[in-house]
Amino acid sequence: MPRLTSRALAWLCLAILPGWSSLAAQTAPGPPVNTDLPAVIDEASGLALSTREGELLWTHNDNINDPGSMERVTPYVFGISPSGDLRVQLRLEGVTQRDWESIDAARIDNREMLIVADTGDNRASWPDYVLWFIPEASPATQGKEVEASPDALLRYRYPDGPADTESMVFDPRTNRILLLTKREDPPRMFSLPADARQPFPAEPGLSDRRRLESAPVEIADPVGTMARLQPTDPINWLLLPLTGSQTNRPTGMALSPDGSTLAVLTYASLYFFHRGARSDWSEAITRPVTSRSLPRIDQWEGLAFSADGRHLYVVREGTGPDTLLRLEVPEGARSGQP
Repeated sequence: MPRLTSRALAWLCLAILPGWSSLAAQTAPGPPVNTDLPAVIDEASGLALSTREGELLWTHNDNINDPGSMERVTPYVFGISPSGDLRVQLRLEGVTQRDWESIDAARIDNREMLIVADTGDNRASWPDYVLWFIPEASPATQGKEVEASPDALLRYRYPDGPADTESMVFDPRTNRILLLTKREDPPRMFSLPADARQPFPAEPGLSDRRRLESAPVEIADPVGTMARLQPTDPINWLLLPLTGSQTNRPTGMALSPDGSTLAVLTYASLYFFHRGARSDWSEAITRPVTSRSLPRIDQWEGLAFSADGRHLYVVREGTGPDTLLRLEVPEGARSGQP
């Protein structure tokens, strides 16, 4: 029996190799640096590097209540250090929180903004979604809880019906916001012009929800279909019949500081796509230039490049150890070459 088992395993390894070795060969992971998120961040679902300060990361919880609940809550955005220390809490007024899934920091019209994506839709039941534009807090506010309000929003829908979306990023090269669907295989990318956002000033006599519902609705533009996010290691490959595509659905994405590399996160892996000076994302997302596995399959939900583009910060839902990772970006992703 041991002899038969060893032979069977050998044949199994030979069967596996063609399916994952090309991606695995491109992967050059260094060991992750693990740390803990503050306890108040117990359902981290997005991550962004500040445009004001390279040592500040912004994150948020997914949703405080069941998305169908009508209970009034006050949502927060949290500023943390790369080592996981809580540095500032933004208490947001005038904002609804249905199912927040992503955040990005961007410089738009010479202003530092946080873009929060209320785009989750597990049951594909919402007719439209919203991006909130919130002025980024000054570094002088660090160590405090401060009140903040959105000054603009972008309400949108997809051209062919609802779609659950957990990945959003601002592309400064095109001044557009990129969105990547989650529950489709393969995923599809859409975009929205940042200039389509609408002012969201406080108005006497109108509730926050009424103000939101009075905003015009933009139709997202299709960009293209992403390559299927194939397993990057033999364990992930072996589990595929049990997990289906669950572990390889995109839960976050981030754009490198030079705008050339898009990192896409799943529960098991990271995938990197490179856009050349003369290409666009419709072409670039058709194949990853490299990838790397994560330490384990888990609810990894948000990621952000470091200021120098050499590392990625990744957060997962939950509390306790290893809720914030710092990972080395593979050399192939930094150069844009396989």
